[in-house]
Formats: sequence, structure tokens, C-alpha cells
Amino acid sequence: MGTRKNLNGLPNSLEQRYFSTLFYWNGGYMADWIWNAANEKNVKDIEIDILNENVEPKVLQIKPIIGHLPQLRNTIQITLKSNDFPIDFISEAKFIIYISQKHIASRLLTCQCVVTDKEGRKYLGKIYTEKAFEDPYQVFPHSLFQRIKKIMWM
Repeated sequence: MGTRKNLNGLPNSLEQRYFSTLFYWNGGYMADWIWNAANEKNVKDIEIDILNENVEPKVLQIKPIIGHLPQLRNTIQITLKSNDFPIDFISEAKFIIYISQKHIASRLLTCQCVVTDKEGRKYLGKIYTEKAFEDPYQVFPHSLFQRIKKIMWM
């Protein structure tokens, strides 16, 4: 088995990857999707479970937010393999995201990744601040007419 200190950078790698320009989804980056969806649903605290592809609160469990999580699981597996750990050594990997009312005008959110191994040790990422860059857009259609319009124009 590998040296645990080699896993200390894993949470930061996951955060940087998830919020990078590589993880663009149909009109927005991850910060844009999270920001717009959370503001529409008046949500300030979000938890994204990378391994199980779950989002809390469930109202934000939408394809743009979870669509790239399999790639992050792959990053975890590659990191484990290259550091001589078993593929199932990581038991939990989550993003803890917070949208502060203080930073509404700046459209900033903060994220910290927490990775836990099967022996219970936690690896904490740095608190990462991300800005939603794209112009605000509607994530959840609010009327039947808007849903039909969206389906017809896809």
C-alpha cells in the first residue's frame, strides 16, 4: 500500500478539475450551473457526493451538476492506482459548497472537498472560491409553456 501523504492533494485536484473550463455543460461552467440553480431554488448550502452522484438538496440534482462526476471518480481511481492503493481505498468524496448572502453581487461561491479513506482518515481540500461568469440564466422552467418551448427547441 502507498503512502497516505500522496493523497493529500487529491481533494484540491478534484475541486480544480470540477470548476475548470474542461467541465463545461451546455451553456455554462459548473459554477454557473450551481449558482443559477441554487439561487432559483433559494439554496445556500449544497453537498455533492462524487462517488454516489448525489446532490443535497435533491432539488439541485440535475444533469449539468452531476454529469461530470464519473470523470472525477476516474480521477480518484487513477490517483489511487498510481500511488499503490486499492481502488476502493476512498470511501467518500464530497464537495461542500456554500453561497454567502454577502457575496451575492459578486456571484461567488465557496467549495471545500472532503475525501475520506476506508480507515476513516479525512483529507481536506483548500477552501476554493469560484465566480459564476456567464450571464445568469434560468435552470428550472417555471411554467408548462416554458417547458414545452424548451423541448421543442432542443
